[in-house]
Amino acid sequence: MAENQYVLTQEGKESLLKRLDILLEEKTQALAELNFARSQGDLSENSDYDAAREKVEKIKGEIEAINYQLDHAKIVDTAEIDSDVASVAGGEVTIRRLDNGEEFKFHIVGLGEADPLHGKITNMSPIASAIIGHKAGDICHVHAKIEYDIQIVEVKAK
Repeated sequence: MAENQYVLTQEGKESLLKRLDILLEEKTQALAELNFARSQGDLSENSDYDAAREKVEKIKGEIEAINYQLDHAKIVDTAEIDSDVASVAGGEVTIRRLDNGEEFKFHIVGLGEADPLHGKITNMSPIASAIIGHKAGDICHVHAKIEYDIQIVEVKAK
Protein backbone atom coordinates (compact mmCIF):
# COMPACT_ATOMS: atom_id res chain seq x y z
CA MET A 1 0.00 0.00 0.00
CA ALA A 2 1.40 3.38 -0.95
CA GLU A 3 2.11 5.50 2.10
CA ASN A 4 0.14 8.51 0.81
CA GLN A 5 -2.81 6.55 -0.50
CA TYR A 6 -6.22 7.58 0.82
CA VAL A 7 -7.18 4.71 3.11
CA LEU A 8 -9.79 3.88 5.72
CA THR A 9 -9.87 1.26 8.41
CA GLN A 10 -13.00 -0.85 8.67
CA GLU A 11 -13.90 1.10 11.83
CA GLY A 12 -13.49 4.36 9.92
CA LYS A 13 -15.77 3.13 7.15
CA GLU A 14 -18.42 2.11 9.67
CA SER A 15 -18.15 5.51 11.36
CA LEU A 16 -18.65 7.30 8.02
CA LEU A 17 -21.67 5.12 7.22
CA LYS A 18 -23.24 5.97 10.60
CA ARG A 19 -22.61 9.68 10.02
CA LEU A 20 -24.15 9.36 6.55
CA ASP A 21 -27.32 7.83 8.03
CA ILE A 22 -27.60 10.72 10.50
CA LEU A 23 -27.07 13.28 7.75
CA LEU A 24 -29.73 11.71 5.54
CA GLU A 25 -32.23 12.01 8.39
CA GLU A 26 -31.15 15.61 9.02
CA LYS A 27 -31.50 16.36 5.31
CA THR A 28 -35.13 15.14 5.33
CA GLN A 29 -35.89 17.40 8.31
CA ALA A 30 -34.05 20.34 6.78
CA LEU A 31 -35.96 19.99 3.50
CA ALA A 32 -39.23 20.03 5.43
CA GLU A 33 -38.09 23.21 7.20
CA LEU A 34 -37.12 24.71 3.85
CA ASN A 35 -40.52 23.92 2.34
CA PHE A 36 -42.28 25.43 5.34
CA ALA A 37 -40.15 28.59 5.16
CA ARG A 38 -40.81 28.82 1.42
CA SER A 39 -44.55 28.71 2.10
CA GLN A 40 -44.26 31.84 4.28
CA GLY A 41 -44.31 34.11 1.25
CA ASP A 42 -41.83 36.72 0.03
CA LEU A 43 -38.45 34.96 -0.15
CA SER A 44 -36.45 38.17 -0.53
CA GLU A 45 -37.03 39.10 3.12
CA ASN A 46 -37.49 35.64 4.59
CA SER A 47 -34.59 34.94 6.96
CA ASP A 48 -36.08 31.55 7.90
CA TYR A 49 -35.92 30.55 4.24
CA ASP A 50 -32.31 31.71 3.90
CA ALA A 51 -31.27 29.83 7.06
CA ALA A 52 -33.09 26.66 5.98
CA ARG A 53 -31.56 26.82 2.49
CA GLU A 54 -28.07 27.22 3.97
CA LYS A 55 -28.67 24.29 6.32
CA VAL A 56 -29.76 22.04 3.43
CA GLU A 57 -26.72 23.04 1.36
CA LYS A 58 -24.35 22.37 4.27
CA ILE A 59 -25.84 18.92 4.84
CA LYS A 60 -25.70 18.12 1.10
CA GLY A 61 -22.05 19.15 1.03
CA GLU A 62 -21.14 16.89 3.92
CA ILE A 63 -23.07 13.98 2.34
CA GLU A 64 -21.18 14.49 -0.93
CA ALA A 65 -17.85 14.57 0.93
CA ILE A 66 -18.60 11.34 2.77
CA ASN A 67 -19.78 9.62 -0.40
CA TYR A 68 -16.58 10.71 -2.15
CA GLN A 69 -14.47 9.35 0.71
CA LEU A 70 -16.31 6.03 0.64
CA ASP A 71 -16.10 5.77 -3.15
CA HIS A 72 -12.39 6.59 -3.39
CA ALA A 73 -10.81 5.08 -0.29
CA LYS A 74 -9.11 1.74 -0.03
CA ILE A 75 -10.37 -0.19 2.99
CA VAL A 76 -7.43 -1.74 4.81
CA ASP A 77 -7.58 -5.52 4.99
CA THR A 78 -6.26 -6.26 8.47
CA ALA A 79 -5.51 -9.85 7.42
CA GLU A 80 -2.74 -8.48 5.17
CA ILE A 81 -1.04 -6.51 7.95
CA ASP A 82 2.34 -7.68 9.22
CA SER A 83 2.04 -7.17 12.99
CA ASP A 84 5.76 -6.36 13.29
CA VAL A 85 5.61 -3.46 10.84
CA ALA A 86 4.21 0.05 11.32
CA SER A 87 1.12 0.26 9.12
CA VAL A 88 -2.32 1.76 8.70
CA ALA A 89 -4.79 -0.06 10.97
CA GLY A 90 -1.91 -1.88 12.61
CA GLY A 91 -1.06 -1.94 16.25
CA GLU A 92 0.15 0.85 18.49
CA VAL A 93 3.54 2.28 17.50
CA THR A 94 6.00 3.76 19.96
CA ILE A 95 8.68 6.07 18.56
CA ARG A 96 11.52 8.04 20.12
CA ARG A 97 12.91 11.29 18.76
CA LEU A 98 16.67 10.95 18.56
CA ASP A 99 17.33 14.67 19.14
CA ASN A 100 15.59 14.93 22.52
CA GLY A 101 14.63 11.39 23.59
CA GLU A 102 10.88 12.11 23.74
CA GLU A 103 8.67 9.08 23.17
CA PHE A 104 5.26 9.04 21.55
CA LYS A 105 2.65 6.30 21.14
CA PHE A 106 -0.02 6.31 18.45
CA HIS A 107 -2.00 4.31 15.92
CA ILE A 108 -1.81 5.07 12.21
CA VAL A 109 -5.23 5.53 10.61
CA GLY A 110 -6.70 6.89 7.40
CA LEU A 111 -7.03 10.61 6.75
CA GLY A 112 -10.65 10.97 7.83
CA GLU A 113 -10.05 9.10 11.08
CA ALA A 114 -7.17 11.11 12.50
CA ASP A 115 -7.59 12.23 16.10
CA PRO A 116 -4.20 13.19 17.54
CA LEU A 117 -5.65 13.92 20.98
CA HIS A 118 -6.65 10.25 21.17
CA GLY A 119 -3.45 8.83 19.70
CA LYS A 120 -4.59 8.42 16.08
CA ILE A 121 -2.47 10.02 13.37
CA THR A 122 -3.14 10.02 9.65
CA ASN A 123 -1.05 7.90 7.31
CA MET A 124 -0.31 11.12 5.40
CA SER A 125 1.40 12.82 8.36
CA PRO A 126 5.18 13.25 8.15
CA ILE A 127 5.81 10.80 11.01
CA ALA A 128 3.54 8.08 9.63
CA SER A 129 4.93 8.54 6.12
CA ALA A 130 8.43 8.06 7.53
CA ILE A 131 7.72 4.87 9.49
CA ILE A 132 5.15 2.94 7.43
CA GLY A 133 6.77 -0.34 6.41
CA HIS A 134 9.47 -0.17 9.09
CA LYS A 135 9.99 -2.36 12.17
CA ALA A 136 11.06 -1.81 15.76
CA GLY A 137 14.68 -0.71 15.93
CA ASP A 138 14.61 1.06 12.56
CA ILE A 139 15.71 4.69 12.41
CA CYS A 140 13.64 6.86 10.09
CA HIS A 141 13.99 10.42 8.87
CA VAL A 142 10.92 12.65 9.23
CA HIS A 143 10.53 15.19 6.43
CA ALA A 144 8.74 18.08 8.12
CA LYS A 145 9.23 21.84 8.39
CA ILE A 146 12.01 21.04 10.85
CA GLU A 147 13.42 17.64 9.90
CA TYR A 148 14.48 15.13 12.52
CA ASP A 149 15.22 11.44 13.03
CA ILE A 150 13.18 8.96 15.03
CA GLN A 151 13.62 5.38 16.09
CA ILE A 152 10.76 2.92 16.22
CA VAL A 153 10.84 1.53 19.74
CA GLU A 154 7.93 -0.89 19.45
CA VAL A 155 5.14 -1.98 17.14
CA LYS A 156 2.46 -3.79 19.16
CA ALA A 157 0.33 -6.37 17.44
CA LYS A 158 -3.29 -5.29 17.19
